[in-house]
Amino acid sequence: MSDLPVPLAQEQIPPGTRAWHAADAERWRAAGPGRWAEPLWPFLALLATAVWSIAEAPYPVCTTAIPCTTDWSGVSLATIQVLTLVLLRRHPALALTGLVVSVGGLLLEDAPDGSPDLLAASSVALLLAALYAAATLIHRLVCARQQQLVALEAADAARAPLPGSAGTFRRGRASFALASLLLAVSVFAVWQGERDASAFDERVARATPATARVTGSDVDGGTLTVRSEALGTHTVEVLFPENHPVGSRLDLLVDGDWIRPAAEPYDTIGWELLLLVSSVPGLAFLTGGLVARGRAARLRAEPAPVLRVLLASRRNDARTWLHAADDRAAERPLLSFHTRYVFEEGHPEDGFDDADRSEDEDDDLDDDFDDDFDEAGEAPRLREAVLYGLPHAGAELVFTSALEEGGPLTECTASPARPAAPLPPDTTSRRRPTADVVAALPLSREALAWSADTGARIKGLGILLMGAFALGVTFDDGLSWRSIVTALGLPLYASAVATALNWRVVADDKGLWMCGAWRVRHVPWDAVKAVSHVGDGIRVGVPDDELRLSPTGWSWLDRRLGRRSTAQDAAETLRVLVHHPELRPRTSATHHGLPLGPYLTAAAVLWTGTVLFLL
Repeated sequence: MSDLPVPLAQEQIPPGTRAWHAADAERWRAAGPGRWAEPLWPFLALLATAVWSIAEAPYPVCTTAIPCTTDWSGVSLATIQVLTLVLLRRHPALALTGLVVSVGGLLLEDAPDGSPDLLAASSVALLLAALYAAATLIHRLVCARQQQLVALEAADAARAPLPGSAGTFRRGRASFALASLLLAVSVFAVWQGERDASAFDERVARATPATARVTGSDVDGGTLTVRSEALGTHTVEVLFPENHPVGSRLDLLVDGDWIRPAAEPYDTIGWELLLLVSSVPGLAFLTGGLVARGRAARLRAEPAPVLRVLLASRRNDARTWLHAADDRAAERPLLSFHTRYVFEEGHPEDGFDDADRSEDEDDDLDDDFDDDFDEAGEAPRLREAVLYGLPHAGAELVFTSALEEGGPLTECTASPARPAAPLPPDTTSRRRPTADVVAALPLSREALAWSADTGARIKGLGILLMGAFALGVTFDDGLSWRSIVTALGLPLYASAVATALNWRVVADDKGLWMCGAWRVRHVPWDAVKAVSHVGDGIRVGVPDDELRLSPTGWSWLDRRLGRRSTAQDAAETLRVLVHHPELRPRTSATHHGLPLGPYLTAAAVLWTGTVLFLL
């Protein structure tokens, strides 16, 4: 990265605009929410306790006196509950309201008589999770206000109207379009469900009551075999066959060849599920669009506080990163967001929303930055910019930024701003200088070895547990086409788990030794043409081929923790050794690794046999 950012012309900087220095930026960062309030933790707490509470709550049994019918109110409550989980991350104020409604409704549903069983362990856990979630939401709202005040103090009295082209940008258009489509599906689901229910109600009204004795039960199929002298033998569908033991009596409704249990005359659960799966994302898009448009309108209503900052864009990362004006090393980003370039009215690309611009159009503008990337994947040169607005989590912001060619350009945030970690997310993937790699090599030139780190093993254990669960579920009902497909995929599953848990790369005087899932490969130094780390794997180029070792880590977890993976260090060191033979090890390695693939396959077969024949 160049030491100097792309400068912004002086005439593009409003008079009196102050630079947002690192000291003020660190005060702003310190005013942000603590790690305990990250949305992920209340999300997991609420999700786990809600599932527990629902599982513990007694399911209302349908009776002849109170038959099961439509349950739009229950679906509406479920929609609010799921929507609250969706809103936790971006809209804490709305999530706080939804939290009160959803948790209150869930507790009231715990008891059939409508009185909440507050002493139940699941209810206590849900209440504690809700209190924790509410505390995090309130804390985030308070911190957002504090950050605005800190930014306002840094801006001092500097105010300026937004650039004229910013008025052409219309936030939320794509969100509104998607919301309209999904909510139209929701309306159709309610209309069709009510239509079916009305038709069934008419048939129920003219049906003849009858009683039959249960002679057989198919719990898996959800059917009962009933018999009466007047009707003979029939098969009827019920929700819970286990509630009707053989020999018990079942009230029926009969209308010609139409025979249904009187307690369950019809089932509209399909339409209710359609309402749930369409209304939650529909309302989420609608809420996001309305909030974004409201914030953008308030930003444009009067002259906004202005600050001089730096912006950075990175290869393979669509987000833009905000830095303090004197953070020329781009080491401590403050916020990240998606932006869109906006132009005056009549420009062929005026005012596109985040989802409205095509990839080809983005590529045309991104070409201005491509030349600033080097082969190592470093970030481009920083750009000077003027920030309009008060930065905080969820903020809508406008920038006048500098480009290498073509003069200044106006950018508007096309997604809510998100707090950034102290280190850029791509720091973990940035190549170390050769001098640093050489300095880390042992002076004794002993054999070098790299093996699975914590991130890789966590990923491997996760895949292992998911695979064991899938095998158990698939083979629990015996052999079927699903179990055959699962068995065919077993080698791929075992390969991924074995590699993640126990991969190993050794470099000695004879070359590279790569321990994967099934065997250890030896590649002489003369055959190694290139080494790279791509995604979650290591690639070694050999004549007319490429050897791959994947997965060797979990890049997502590494980025979250702000650390480098062992696989990245291995690839960088090996790349240096390929081009500098004098630095290669001079001793031979005695241990090259142990492939786990055969052992995991044997364990998977043993587990499958246990499920089939013993469980």
